[in-house]
Amino acid sequence: MSPKLSKSDKLDLILTHLRATSTCHTLKDLEKVLPSVASIHSIQVKEYIQTLTEENKLRVEKIGSGNWYWSFGSDERHDRERQLARVTAEVEKARKSCTDTEADLAAETMQRQREVDDASCDAERETLQGKKADLQEETRRLRAAETSATDSVNNKGVQQLRTELAEFRQQALQWTDNIYVLEEYLRKLAGGDREVVQSILRESYGDEYVDGEGLREL
Repeated sequence: MSPKLSKSDKLDLILTHLRATSTCHTLKDLEKVLPSVASIHSIQVKEYIQTLTEENKLRVEKIGSGNWYWSFGSDERHDRERQLARVTAEVEKARKSCTDTEADLAAETMQRQREVDDASCDAERETLQGKKADLQEETRRLRAAETSATDSVNNKGVQQLRTELAEFRQQALQWTDNIYVLEEYLRKLAGGDREVVQSILRESYGDEYVDGEGLREL
């Protein structure tokens, strides 16, 4: 008997399948395919799709009267890059805080040297020294996290990067084909009304829209 899958395992199976297809899907399509992929009931598909969407692991766009869902492998790389940027910002913030504290400690030490070294001065100096030690430890921890995140992004061979680049190009071409298919479907829904079609395309493409042509060429 195969082990029972947890909800997390099923979500991973769904995400892996969607990335492997490298295309977009309607909810109706997913309700047919995902039950066998993740060992779930068809009525649970919407719940699992909603969970992945809320976790920003699955992208969704309303086109015409229905929603279309997709997830590409390149999204995972972008997430790692965003995580690296966040950790780097935290490191810089901790470094600045540590530098400021060291400057405060140095100034306080010079001032206390001119004063009577009583118990209250010792207690305040110990507090500042303790704060400095805590910030130094935090800086070391964040530097380690930064190194780990950098290695995660860069620890790939040249051949693997070339392979990924080729895959990204293929995905871009496939996605472009999907967009053209959806545009043709939109024209059918609009009954050939060019103004309606151009209005929806303009709203969907935003800055990438070229008047009278549609999606800007890459």
